[in-house]
Amino acid sequence: MTLLHRTSTYLKRLAKYIGPGFMIAVGYLDPGNWSVDMEGGSRFGYTLLFVILLSNLIAIFLQNLAIRLGTISGLDLAATSRRYLPKHLNLFLYVLAELAIIATDLAEVIGSAIALNLLFPSLPLPAGVAITALDVLIILFFYNEDNNDDGNAKHDMRFVHYFEWFVMLLVGAVGVCFIIELAFSPVVMSEVAAGLLPSREIFTNPDCLYVAIGVIGATVMPHNLFLHSFIVQSRCHEWRSQRPQAVPSNDHEQTDHETSYQTSPASSDTLVEGDDGWDAKDSVAMMPLYTSPSTIAEYDQDDIKDNKDTAVLIEPNEQSMDELRAYLLQHIHRNLHYSFIDLIVALSFAFFINAAILVVASANFYDPSASAVSKMSDLFDAHDLLDRYIGSAAALVFAIALLCAGQSSTLTATLAGQVVMSGFLGMSTRPWLRRLITRLIAIIPAMLAACFAGRSGLSQLLVASQVVLSIQLPFAVLPLVYFTSSPTIMSMDLIRPASNQPHADRPGDPDDEVQTPFLHAQEDDPIISTAGHPAYDCLTQWPSPLSFPNSTFTKIVAWCISILLIGLNAYLVISTLLAVPSPPSPPSPVE
Repeated sequence: MTLLHRTSTYLKRLAKYIGPGFMIAVGYLDPGNWSVDMEGGSRFGYTLLFVILLSNLIAIFLQNLAIRLGTISGLDLAATSRRYLPKHLNLFLYVLAELAIIATDLAEVIGSAIALNLLFPSLPLPAGVAITALDVLIILFFYNEDNNDDGNAKHDMRFVHYFEWFVMLLVGAVGVCFIIELAFSPVVMSEVAAGLLPSREIFTNPDCLYVAIGVIGATVMPHNLFLHSFIVQSRCHEWRSQRPQAVPSNDHEQTDHETSYQTSPASSDTLVEGDDGWDAKDSVAMMPLYTSPSTIAEYDQDDIKDNKDTAVLIEPNEQSMDELRAYLLQHIHRNLHYSFIDLIVALSFAFFINAAILVVASANFYDPSASAVSKMSDLFDAHDLLDRYIGSAAALVFAIALLCAGQSSTLTATLAGQVVMSGFLGMSTRPWLRRLITRLIAIIPAMLAACFAGRSGLSQLLVASQVVLSIQLPFAVLPLVYFTSSPTIMSMDLIRPASNQPHADRPGDPDDEVQTPFLHAQEDDPIISTAGHPAYDCLTQWPSPLSFPNSTFTKIVAWCISILLIGLNAYLVISTLLAVPSPPSPPSPVE
């Protein structure tokens, strides 16, 4: 196989996994990031580029933990909390997560409303808030997870890809806008390179440290951890469903003596060496051949669901189980690898945009010898300064980029809200109702601020939303690190247990729980897996599961990052509550 062919095959396979990372990346481009990046660049030049780089590396590490949790356990972060944490603790975390979702949603609504006001100065701010809320409802209404007319509820990825590409288009638009902004700006590349290295000023200057903490707090978003651990499962559902499953039945004797079925020959090469994931030949190789008229497969599905007394567990032969283990290992490693590459590509793009925001602010507004003219206090000031120093074209591009960033972030934040409710509470409302409630909660304070406090009120509310996110962040990171370090949670059974098993001391399989399926239509698990192995007697012991807990090194890094984030965010919150932030910025320049 030539290098060109291997590269082509790799890229073709990678293309199937591109998407979730960009849905996460928009959370790193929200208006809260814009505000702190613009302030950092205008006040401290390129110094904080290192902090943006560091926060991006931390984000990649934490988001990769979320990928691993969703891929291996089959549960998102919220659902894992509901399953493994005490009820009261789970409810406490749910309330905090909902507050974080509302704070995130609030920031996006404010950012989009500001962008609309900058694009159309005659448009009142309250009207901008209302329009922002309306358009996300319309867009998400047309993205309907129930677009599945097939009676067999086949897993349909088309709508997942459409939505992901739409979000990627918005993110790409933001990137193009800032490439244009960079072209307008007098950037000194040697100073940019120096800014990527750690500077003593970050630690010796209290004002610089305060803004640096704000950069980290605005970059690592808690709702992204919930969302990412869920959306990666859309790439795992098909191969996870190939595992054989325990089947409930009334008749032990009939099952023990009459039930028999066998697989057609399937070599390990067929299962493991597939060139492009699961395809038709894999399906044929794993298809069961039923040999008895009284097989479990012939039980009526409704009858089996109604029977809660017993459970028949399949007993696979050693060879077929080894093949199944190899098949699952291949797909686990493949999903983890390509999802990680998708994450790196997406967050590298997010790093470029965040760095570009700071570079544009530094190149145009930073002047260490002057202390008045070049400072900004909010996004309105940033727009005015761009208009004053570069021109109206740069200011227009800035407003368009802000609108695209705000809209893409509102979409993913709303989806994260649905994941949080479904995961923590084990329930889901109608998607449009969930969106409506989230929207209204976010609109009310934004509308009040826009009506009674104007620009300054919206800007202060934007800062407050970032403080709320900082408070909630440790309560998302700590459970994530704990869960991914647990061998029990980070394992996958080779046999999917029935919900009423009497003989196997294993928890119910997460694939049997239908989580909120708004990103993918998740069908009911089949009564008999397509990997049909011979069934004999009830098993009293499960085959050893595949286990992927964090390594010792990963645990050390994860806990160090957790402690760092807790300390930095505690400092940020305490400083804000004590009203001891950096000195206030001077008034905005007036033409």
